[in-house]
Amino acid sequence: MLIYTLRRLNLLLFTLLALTLLSYWLEVELGTGSTGSLWSGYLHYLHRLLTGDFGVSLHTGRPVVEELRIYFPATMELCLAAIVLAGMIGIPLGTIAALNQGKPVDRFIMGASVLGSSIPVYWLGLLLTLLFSLQLRWLPSSGQLNLLYEIEPVTGFQLLDCWLSHSPDRLNAFIDALQHLCLPAISLALLPLTEVTRLVRNSMADVLRQNYIKAAFSRGWSPAFVILNHGVRNALPPILPQLALQFGAIMTSAFIIEQVFEWPGLGRWLISSIMNRDYVVIQAGLLLVSTLLLVLNITTELVSTLLYPARRKELYGQQD
Repeated sequence: MLIYTLRRLNLLLFTLLALTLLSYWLEVELGTGSTGSLWSGYLHYLHRLLTGDFGVSLHTGRPVVEELRIYFPATMELCLAAIVLAGMIGIPLGTIAALNQGKPVDRFIMGASVLGSSIPVYWLGLLLTLLFSLQLRWLPSSGQLNLLYEIEPVTGFQLLDCWLSHSPDRLNAFIDALQHLCLPAISLALLPLTEVTRLVRNSMADVLRQNYIKAAFSRGWSPAFVILNHGVRNALPPILPQLALQFGAIMTSAFIIEQVFEWPGLGRWLISSIMNRDYVVIQAGLLLVSTLLLVLNITTELVSTLLYPARRKELYGQQD
């Protein structure tokens, strides 16, 4: 396990260095970097990144790191909400499908999953806006919080800031922020929901065929106890790395959803920077997103290997 961990960390380090080298080359080509030799300039660029100096926006004149503190938490809040929704719905659906393999329930769930994965997120967002905002008027159609509420940003996560606020309208602001989050989070959660359902169904089907599941049922334990404590517990760790790969798709879809719902996040910020040809902002934003996805994938793979004994046995067998 130690050798495997060191290999993963080395892969992460070299990949990050390659990303920074590519980012520095773009900076040199665009003429926005420092002058001097390539080696000294690259070392200076690495020092700037490590100290949090991503440059100054050519459009607003503000440091990029300050703008990242504003827009990045909003995107993360939206992505985390979508992941939570996908897990809360997808894991039970996948488990139900696995328990009813070949039956109409299984075919219906998997058919709906295939249909859901083919629906464009922007089209779904527009449909939800048309239904719940314009027709029923249940939920707001854009923004992150009503302008009537003045909530001082603390963490950048609107729901958390509303909850931590000392404003007398704290509860009303929290409910309003939750209502603003509903439609974009539901739209964004559809794609990972279909993938979670499919992966959980296949993994759970393999687990249910194992002898220890049959032995647990033979002891007279209730089906719910066996499924929760032996089935789900052993079905989820193998698919964690595959689920982590979905975060990249979620981030990409979030950029589109932010345009549909006018969500003040990283996607709108980057697209606005592209329109204004603000190369410093584009460079910093893409570098941040790439680094986040790399770290998340490596971390999830290490945690899955640590928690899943069968995966560790496979690694030991490969090393032998």
